[in-house]
Amino acid sequence: MAEAAVVQALVKIGTTFGEAALQPLKDIIKKEVALLQELPELAKSIGRELDMINSFLMQVRVKIHSTENEVLKRWVVRVRQVAYHVEDIIDEYSYNVALLQEESYLSRMMRATYYGVTFHGIATGLKDVQNDIKQLSDTKTKFAEFFNELHSNTSANTQSHLSHDRSLHTVKEGIVGMTEEVELLNSWLAPNDLTRVVLSVWGLFGLGKTTLVRKVYESVKEQKIFDCYSWIEVPHEYNNDVMLRQLIRDLSQDQSQIPGNLDSMYGSQLVDILCVVLSGRRYLIVLDNVWDADAFHGISSFLIDNGNASRIIITTRTSDVASLAQDTYKLKLKPLGDEAAMELFCRRAFHNKDMKCPPHLKDLCEQIVRKCGGLPSAIYAIGNVLAVREQTEVAWKIMNDQFQCMLEDNPGLGEVRSALSVSILFLPRHLKNCFLYCSLFPQNYRLSRESLVKLWTAEGFITKRGSSTLEEVADEYLMELIRGSLLQLLETDEIGRVAFCKMHDIVRDLALSYSRKEMFGLSDGDLQTDQKEDVRRLSISKCNKSVGSILEFPRLRTFIATNGGAESDLLHSLIQKSKYLAVLELQDSPIDIIPANIGELFNLHYLGLRRTNVKSLPKSIEKLTNLETVDLKYTGVDVLPKEICKLKKLRHLFAEKLIDRNRQVFRYFKGMQLPHGFSHMNEIQTLETVEATKESIELLGKLTALRTLWIENVHRADCIKLFASLSEMENLSSLLVSASDEYEVLNFDAFSPSEMKLQKLIIRGCLENDTFDKLVFKNLGSHIKYLSLSSSRIGNDPFLLLAKNMANLIYLSIRKWCCAEEVAFRKDWFPRLTTLFLGDMKQVHTVVIEPSAVKSLEALYLVSLKAMTAVPRGLELVGSLRKLTVWGQSDDFKLEWKRENWETKLRHVPEIRI
Repeated sequence: MAEAAVVQALVKIGTTFGEAALQPLKDIIKKEVALLQELPELAKSIGRELDMINSFLMQVRVKIHSTENEVLKRWVVRVRQVAYHVEDIIDEYSYNVALLQEESYLSRMMRATYYGVTFHGIATGLKDVQNDIKQLSDTKTKFAEFFNELHSNTSANTQSHLSHDRSLHTVKEGIVGMTEEVELLNSWLAPNDLTRVVLSVWGLFGLGKTTLVRKVYESVKEQKIFDCYSWIEVPHEYNNDVMLRQLIRDLSQDQSQIPGNLDSMYGSQLVDILCVVLSGRRYLIVLDNVWDADAFHGISSFLIDNGNASRIIITTRTSDVASLAQDTYKLKLKPLGDEAAMELFCRRAFHNKDMKCPPHLKDLCEQIVRKCGGLPSAIYAIGNVLAVREQTEVAWKIMNDQFQCMLEDNPGLGEVRSALSVSILFLPRHLKNCFLYCSLFPQNYRLSRESLVKLWTAEGFITKRGSSTLEEVADEYLMELIRGSLLQLLETDEIGRVAFCKMHDIVRDLALSYSRKEMFGLSDGDLQTDQKEDVRRLSISKCNKSVGSILEFPRLRTFIATNGGAESDLLHSLIQKSKYLAVLELQDSPIDIIPANIGELFNLHYLGLRRTNVKSLPKSIEKLTNLETVDLKYTGVDVLPKEICKLKKLRHLFAEKLIDRNRQVFRYFKGMQLPHGFSHMNEIQTLETVEATKESIELLGKLTALRTLWIENVHRADCIKLFASLSEMENLSSLLVSASDEYEVLNFDAFSPSEMKLQKLIIRGCLENDTFDKLVFKNLGSHIKYLSLSSSRIGNDPFLLLAKNMANLIYLSIRKWCCAEEVAFRKDWFPRLTTLFLGDMKQVHTVVIEPSAVKSLEALYLVSLKAMTAVPRGLELVGSLRKLTVWGQSDDFKLEWKRENWETKLRHVPEIRI
C-alpha cells in the first residue's frame, strides 16, 4: 500500500508544477530568484520516477501485500518514506512561492537572503530525493532475484485466492438467516419470464453472496432444471478469451466435441463455438465476484437469448455492477440479525449436542458476535477459531479484548482479512487515501458528507476534474466508496444527497491496521509507536492530559479530536512539535484559547473549532495563507478579525453564533459581520452565517464564487441592494435569508439572476402575496429542490404558485404561516416531493390531498396545527407514504383518528407517531 503515499506525492507535484500553476510565477522567476528556474524540472523528473515506481507497485500489489520477504518489505517502506519527503518539500515550496507572489518588489528585494536560503534548501532536498530514488532503483537491481518473484505467479489464480469468499462454502448444515433470499433466488430462476434475465446479488464483503448463490446453484443443478451450467470466478485482471474458453468447456454437452486446440483460439473463433454450444439450450451461468462492469459487457453480448428462460447471476460488492440487472432482479444482502448471527456462531464454536452457548460464556459470546457486525464470514471464521479454545471465561475474554489484533494476526481469520484486502488493494488509486482516512474516526462514527469532502480537499486527496469544484469531485469519490460497499449509507439529506455514512466495524478495524502499517494514520491506542518520524495522521477520541506529553510527531499532517478529545495543553504541544499540520479538527473540545504560535503552521488548510469555547482568533491567523476551511460555528467568537481577509485561499467560512439553544426566539442564531477587505476573497464558496449590515451587503456583491450563503438580520430596506448582489452569483446553490424579526417583510423584486441553479432556499420572515409569481421563480424555480418558509404570514394560499413554478421540489417545509383555512394539494402537484412539513398554522383546519397529488411523498409531518380536527382527506391514497408524524394536535383530531380507525386505513405506512 506504499502507493497511497506515492499517489499523494504525485498529486502534489502535478498541482504545484503544472503549467497552469507555474504561469503566474514566470516573471518573478526570471527577475528575482534564479534558483527557482531549475526546481520545476527537477520536481517533474522526480514525478516521472515516482510514477514508474507507482506503476510497478500497482502491478505487483497482491504479491507485495502477502510477501514475507524482508528485503521487499524494507524497500516498500523506503518508497513510502521518500514519497512523504517529497510531499513535505513541495508543501514548503508552495508556501514560500505564495509568499513571494504576495510581496511587493521592494519587499522581495529586502528578503532576498531569506528566499535564497529557503529555495536553496528546497532544491537541495529535491536533489537528495533524486539520489534516494536512484538508490531505490539500484537496490531493485542489486536484489533482482527478490523482485523477480513479484512478477511470477501474479496470475488470476492468486487474485482469485485473495478475492474469493470461501469461508462459508463448507457449511453443510444449511445457510443461516437467508431462507427468504434462497426462496427469492429460486423464484427468479423459474421459467416465468422466458427472456434471458440477468440477476445480481450484491453487498458488503463477507455477507455470504457466493455462499447463497452456490447453495441455489448446486440445488438447481442437482435437479437438472437447466440444460447446462457454468460457474466462473472473475478475477480483477480478467481476460475475455479465458472466460469464453471456460464457458465452452462447462456448457458443452459433449466434451469430446471441444476442439483440441481451444487454448490457442481467440476472439471471434471462441465466440462462434460458444454460439453453437448455447444454441437452443437453457443455461445458468454464474459470474462470481465481478468488480468491473466491463467484465460482464465483454462476454454478455455472446450469451444469446434463446427465449427459453436462461439466467445469468452476478455476485458483486459494487452497486454499479449490480445495476447490470433489472431492478426487479437485484438482491442486496444485509448483515445477519442478532438471533441469526448468534445461531451461526454457536454452530461453529460449540460442538456439543445442541450447539448451544454455555451459560457462563453467554455475555462474552454476545459481545464477540456483536463486533462481527452481522457478517457471516467473520462470524464463521471467529467461531472456528474459538471452537478449539478452552471454554473458559479467561480464554474467551482474551479474544474479546484483542479482537482487532486477532483480525490482523490470527491465521484462522485469514479469509476475513483476504476478503477485505482485495477491496483495498484494487481500489482505484484516487480512492485509497480517502478510504483509509475514514478509518481514523471512532467505531460507529457517523461520517458527515459535508465534513469529509472538506477534509479530503484540505488533505490534497482531490484532483480537479473539468469544471467541477474540488468539493463536487470529492462528493463523487464518496459515492464511489458507497457504491463499492466500503462505506455504508446511513442517511440522505432532504434533496437526496448523502448526509451521513459509516464504516462497518470490521472494515474499519482492518483498514485501520493498513493505516497503522503504512503510517498513514494512527488512532488512540497506537500513540506509543517507535516510528514517530513517519506518522502522518492522528485521531484521538478521549481527553487525556498525558497525551500531550507523547505527541512528538514532527511530520504529522492531520490531528482530529472527536468527542471533545483535545484540551488547551495538548493544542499548545501539538503546534510546537508538528509544523507540517494541514488539518486541525478540534470540534467539541474544551478549548478556550488559540495560541498565537498557530501562525507557525504554514501548511494548515483546515481549522475546525465548532462548539469549542474559543472567544477570539489571534492576529497571527493572517500567516495561515493556506487555510481553506475555518469552522467557528457555535463558538464564543463575536467578531471576525480583520486579519482573516489575508487568507486568500479561504473557501469555506462557518461563523454562526447560537443565541438561544432552545430556539424560542426568532433570531436564535446570529451571523458575523464581514470585516473590511473581505471583498478580495475570490475563492470563498461558503459563508454561514453573515449578519446583514450595509457594509456586509456591499461586500457580498463582489463574492461571485459563492455557492452557499446564509444571511440574517435582513431589513426590508436592505432587500434591493442584497438581492441585486445575489443576482450576480451564478453558482449559488444554497441560500438562507432571515429577516430581522418575524414581522419584517422581505421583498424579492431585485432578485433577477440571468442564470442560477439554486437548489436549496430557506426564507425566514414575511413575504408578499405574489412573491412566488415573480419572474425569478417562473424562470429558475424548477431548479429548487428544497424550500423552507418560516413566519411568512402571507395572506393567501401559495401552494398553487409553488406547484406551478417549483414543480421539482423534493422537500417542502412551511411553519408559522397564517393564511387560508383550507390547504389543498391538487392532482399532479409536486410529483417529486418526498418530505412535507406543515407546522404552527393556527388557522388551517382542513388539509386535502387529491388522487395523484404528492405521489412520491414518503414523510409527512403535521405539527401544532391546532385548528385541524380531521386527518387530511385522501391521505390513505398516498401509497408511497412511509412515515407520518403528528404532534401538538387537538383532542378532536385524536378522537377522529380513533373513531375512523385510521391506523387500519394507513396500515401500509411502517412508521406512525401520533
